[in-house]
Amino acid sequence: MTTFYLVRHGETVWNKEHRLQGWLDSPLSENGILHAKKLGEQLKNIPFTAAYSSTSGRAKETLHYLTAGRKLAIHYEDDLREIFLGNWQGKTVENIMAINRFDYELYTNYPAQFVATHTESFGEVTERAMYTLKNIAQRYPHEHILIVSHGVTIKCIINAISERGIDQLWTAPHIEGTSMTIVERTEESWYVKVIGSTQHLQ
Repeated sequence: MTTFYLVRHGETVWNKEHRLQGWLDSPLSENGILHAKKLGEQLKNIPFTAAYSSTSGRAKETLHYLTAGRKLAIHYEDDLREIFLGNWQGKTVENIMAINRFDYELYTNYPAQFVATHTESFGEVTERAMYTLKNIAQRYPHEHILIVSHGVTIKCIINAISERGIDQLWTAPHIEGTSMTIVERTEESWYVKVIGSTQHLQ
């Protein structure tokens, strides 16, 4: 069995500004760094064989704090990046709502009705993320693997494994910064064990 520990990157400067990142980036905030260090302390006794990160800077920065003082094989994967948000990237939610309210409300409230034109679709994110997890599981069939990714990407993974429709994508709990989701892979089966734990922040 492969056990994946899926961590969302820590809070960033743009998260605080309610600015969408997608494939763009901003550095971790002070809270983001603090929370990543706290999670790293919680994870220190888990015998990870390898760590994977999205190629986005905020994910790499989070991984740096999670693995401080540990010798692990580290890999960076484009396919673990956040959803590509096209024209919305770098804009605040307020800006987007002023010019594209209808599409943004579909995206946030009715994901099954959202039509990706300038963005990636939820299906495309799901396909690339699950393909990557399957490949990692084949490479490490009996190991603990740490992965740092993004909120929408992790939601897509949970949704796929839970065999839910896109309309259920935003089902609670929310994937907070540095939250941990645990997923297990046994030969041909997937199992979601923990979703969005923030126990390290209690």
